[in-house]
Amino acid sequence: MEHGPSALQRITQLYAQMSPSQRMIADVILQDPETAAFYTVSELAARAGVSDSTVTRFATFVGCSGFPALSRELQELVRSRLTTSERFQLSRAVKTDEHRTIIQFFEDDVQNITMMMERMDLESFERTVDRLTKANTVGIVCSRSSVALGLFFEFYLHLLKKDVVLFTGEPRTIDLLHRVARDDVMVGIGFARYSRFTVECLKYGKRKGAHIIALTDYPSSPLVPYADEVLFTPTGIASHLDSFVAPLSLITALLRALANRTSEQLAEGLQALEDIWQDFHVYIDPKKTMANE
Repeated sequence: MEHGPSALQRITQLYAQMSPSQRMIADVILQDPETAAFYTVSELAARAGVSDSTVTRFATFVGCSGFPALSRELQELVRSRLTTSERFQLSRAVKTDEHRTIIQFFEDDVQNITMMMERMDLESFERTVDRLTKANTVGIVCSRSSVALGLFFEFYLHLLKKDVVLFTGEPRTIDLLHRVARDDVMVGIGFARYSRFTVECLKYGKRKGAHIIALTDYPSSPLVPYADEVLFTPTGIASHLDSFVAPLSLITALLRALANRTSEQLAEGLQALEDIWQDFHVYIDPKKTMANE
């Protein structure tokens, strides 16, 4: 049996059509659905800074019969998750608060991936893979901590025989912006707090006629207005350290889907690379190393 989009998916998909007040409600729900699921109308209204009646109309706008129906749907999403920490505690005792905290770190990442899957627009994902498959050149825009994601993406796109340009905000990469041309693909990676450089690059790419893809956290992200396709992935903002587990999972999924589309060319390219790696002894052969010892 096929299921329709979840409440989180509908809220994300309808975000661009919402009024400013409705977007304030959506932001509260999308940023912390586990807590928002158990708010009353008045509590959600107070948290979003809107009236009770606006919350009620919001529930109808996103396809529910009323606020109680929206609340029940969100609560069902939360309750359907058997958390990693619960599974862990079923199999062994977690004896100290410090141990519980460690397990919670992993649990937060699992929740981020789960939330990403619940909000994922699979049609937009497929269109993104189509764009990447057909692109002559792919520009990756990232800044500060998200450069780590950009480098990973760039490395594997090169293995997939793509012409890739990495824009990180360094002067030498800014000078490469002139290479962006019509019908190229520019992928912007950015999360709160958003880098001005990333936003300005996407704005420039849009003006040049490039296809813009944004990998970001919320519909309110400043990357969204310039993007032709948006794939949402949370990073968790409760800590001063971002978690890039979910964004890395998303990028890996894009790479795998792209590899499936270009499997023949990929096999040829990897064989050529394998020959080069062997000639230059890039990787250690554990068997030979052990034999020498």
